[in-house]
Formats: sequence, C-alpha cells, structure tokens
Amino acid sequence: MSLERCVRMGIVYLFKLNVVNVERMREKRDVMGLIKALQYKSDLEVRINAEKALGDVGDKRAVVPLIQALKDENWRVRSEAARALGKIKGALAVETLVHALKDEDSDVRKRAAAALGNIGEPAVEPLTQALKDEDSDVRKRTAEVLDELCWTPGDDTERSHYLIAKKEWGELARSREPAVEPLIQALEDESWEVRKSAAAALGKIGDARAVEPLIQALKDEYWNVNKKAEEALGEIGEPAVEPLLQALKDEEPALSHSQPTFQQAVKDALEKIEKREQL
Repeated sequence: MSLERCVRMGIVYLFKLNVVNVERMREKRDVMGLIKALQYKSDLEVRINAEKALGDVGDKRAVVPLIQALKDENWRVRSEAARALGKIKGALAVETLVHALKDEDSDVRKRAAAALGNIGEPAVEPLTQALKDEDSDVRKRTAEVLDELCWTPGDDTERSHYLIAKKEWGELARSREPAVEPLIQALEDESWEVRKSAAAALGKIGDARAVEPLIQALKDEYWNVNKKAEEALGEIGEPAVEPLLQALKDEEPALSHSQPTFQQAVKDALEKIEKREQL
C-alpha cells in the first residue's frame, strides 16, 4: 500500500511521514493526502510544508482544513495557513482571515492581510481597520494590499491612517488639520521611527493640540524621538510656552526623581521658541 493511500485512510501513524513524502504528494496533486498531513502532529515541518503544497495546488477542498489550521496554537502553522488560503482565494475563509487580522503574532496578521487582498472586494472593510494595527510592518503590508485593490480612503481620517501606514510623512504634514489626531496617536506607536517621524510632522503642521503629547514625547526612551519632539515644540512656538513652563514647574518638587534629560529638553524647546521669535 502506498504512503499516500495510507495517509488518505488516516493511518499515517504507522509511518515516519517527512517533508520528502509531502513533496511527492504535491507533485501528484494528492489533495486528500496533503489534508491528512496537516494533522501530522509529530513533525511541524511536515504540517507547514503540507500547507504550502495545498496553497500551490490550489484545490478548494483544502479551504476548510486550512481554516482549521488558521486556529492552530503554533504561529507558524497559522501564518502558512493564511498564505495558502490567499493563494487558493477561498471566499469561505474571509471571516476567519478577518479574525486573524487580530492575531497575537504580527507575521500572521501580515499574511492574513495579504490573503484577504487576494480574495478581493469582500475584504476591503476589515483591511481598512488593519491600517491602525499596532505593528508598523502590518500596517505597511495592509496599505500595499489596499493599493493593489485600487482602494481610495473614504474620508480625511482614513486617509491619514493610510498615509501613516505608508510612512508618507511629508504628505501628512501637508494634510494639516485632519492629520493631527492620527499623528498624535502615532506618538505612542511601538516603533521609535514612527514616533520620531510623527513628532516631526506635527511640528511642521504647528497645531496647538499637539503640544501636550509632544511634551510627553520629551520623556521617550529614544533620544531621536526626544530631539524631534523638542524641535517640533520649537516650531509650534508661542502656544507651547505656557505648557512647557508648567511642565518644568511640575517637575520641580520631584526633581531628584525626575529625568535630567526631560528637564533639559524642556529648556531647549523654550530656547528654540525664544530664538524663533527673535527672528
């Protein structure tokens, strides 16, 4: 009895199934054998390669088993299941892939976004929500997928999140008022590069709503973010003076416990404002 037939009959435990066997099934387009291989718990690589093979074969019979794999406890299995579902373009998987956009692993979320893009129109709405993902790489991949779908933002706020995802900071600064709140949110992003760029864009816009968040950004653990926040406050100018002075005053009672860098950053921002006003 062939290995492939044994797999189809559900008695793979009699054999040492391996990646080579999975490749043979792929070459023979043995969909049912590959589906059985998805359940081969003894070897993670066998399961992942079975998912890859099912994606390559593209048979719709694999959609439901891959949906189940998308709920697996192992992130690599979930990630490869998302990729395979995207290649098969199984519309039945949309709901599960949308749920995967909130997966704890960023790689799974990226693969889910790409898969939904392959499926097309039914996935547009959840993809627009993924533009606000906490991971900058997920946001970037989502924006690329939406570009492939020829999507355009529905309003100014959505456009701002889209531009942040694409890291088009110059365009955000030119957007002026509609970009302020999304950029303020970006000051708390996981990526220090995003926080730094958001601070710079807020400085160019010069909206007073950004003053308090930028003062908080002076305490950022990354020096590059501190400096951009300081420069941004200097660009905003007069509206930042009183809040900066108050921040300095609030720190005084706990001076021994405060960060000297924050104190200095506040003073430097005030100095920048003073110099700008003298020009």
